[in-house]
Amino acid sequence: MTSQPEPDRFWQDRIHQHILQQNTTAFAELCELALPHLVVFLRQRFPQSDKHLCEATAVDCLMQYYGRPAQYNPDKLSLFSYLRMAARNDMLNALARYGRDQTHLQDIDDPTLKPYLTEPNTFAYTDDLDRWLTQHTKLSRRQILQALDKELSKTDKKLVAMMFNGVRDSRQYALAMGLTHLDTGQQRQEVKRAKDRLTKKLQRFGAQLE
Repeated sequence: MTSQPEPDRFWQDRIHQHILQQNTTAFAELCELALPHLVVFLRQRFPQSDKHLCEATAVDCLMQYYGRPAQYNPDKLSLFSYLRMAARNDMLNALARYGRDQTHLQDIDDPTLKPYLTEPNTFAYTDDLDRWLTQHTKLSRRQILQALDKELSKTDKKLVAMMFNGVRDSRQYALAMGLTHLDTGQQRQEVKRAKDRLTKKLQRFGAQLE
């Protein structure tokens, strides 16, 4: 199963403009290329999932875009990147609806999570975290963040979001914490302390959501 190449940005922008004008032929052209691309993308991201669910999710994603093309902003990212992001989110929601064996978030120290950690207290990539969540909880990433929203300070919310998105640069954490006046060594120490504290909170999070 090889990745399907996407057309160049000029083609994507042109097709999008035609679809904004409700051009059905342009949408058919998009589907011809985007549908197999999205199916392969989803099967690679969710290898344990049913292939028919991947196909259905890809189709639904394209139809949702066709129904509301103005929601896509070409100034932010390419059309195919937008469709991949939407398809991944739709797949996560579909998996949550169908349910999984376990119904609560397991301890973040679970050995099955270790391959997704590049260093202590740091999530490697958003995709890796989402893949783990689909295996261990019915809750979506959005639901988890919404629940955390109730008990974290504004700064801690920023830090957790950065952790979930795989940010590793201590300077970015220091900026979010307002620690840029400290020297580099002090910044790293304070950032590590904050990440340790938040990781412990996340480790207790599963029990809080039961």
